[in-house]
Amino acid sequence: MHLQDGQLTLTIAVPALIITLIFWIIASKKIKLTEQQVPMMGLLTALFFAAMSLNIPVFGGVTVHLLGGAVIGLILGPFAGLISMSIILTLQALLFADGGIIVLGANVLNMGILGVFIPCILFITLNKFFKPKIGNSLYGIIFVSAFFGDLTAAIAAGAEIGISSLHPYGLNITLAAVIIPHSISSTIEGAFAVLIIAILLKLRPDVIEKSPLLGKLSLFKNKTKNEPTKNAKT
Repeated sequence: MHLQDGQLTLTIAVPALIITLIFWIIASKKIKLTEQQVPMMGLLTALFFAAMSLNIPVFGGVTVHLLGGAVIGLILGPFAGLISMSIILTLQALLFADGGIIVLGANVLNMGILGVFIPCILFITLNKFFKPKIGNSLYGIIFVSAFFGDLTAAIAAGAEIGISSLHPYGLNITLAAVIIPHSISSTIEGAFAVLIIAILLKLRPDVIEKSPLLGKLSLFKNKTKNEPTKNAKT
């Protein structure tokens, strides 16, 4: 999913960088982390830095890997997720040439913006509609959100390559080249997101409760409403 230098024309790479810069500025002002969330951000950043480094070649130069944008975004919020993914992608480009420098803005746009904000928006929308409790309904929403976040990032990369004049391929070829393999990796992405959040709900529910998104679940709202009553009885 990482774009390399030479795959995009400047007419695509530059506007992508400008959009990314705007989101970076907004994120720097909007990001709010508690003392508890700062080490969690570091842990998730390190985890997905390693996971994204495991690129599995498929065909035609296409590689698939775990993204992690949905997990980080759902747990820490989309702005923290964007910063975390930006750190990962920048380090990969500088240290391992995994993703180009010129197309860094495009990579962050695809994986750090679309790959984070799409699952967060989907989760908020589906949560309002279904109002899930802990169980299959909640995990289904998390899976769907992560699945489409990962697939959207891949489609964006394929579209950017397809409309670039550097390649003779049309959109139908480049989109097919990313959609088919990434439908599989997106399924794994969704399952992994469910696994990570399910583990945290069981072992560290306090982390989930402080999440800007997951903390708004009806489970935690009811808990907050009931706390004064319990204290009054004691």
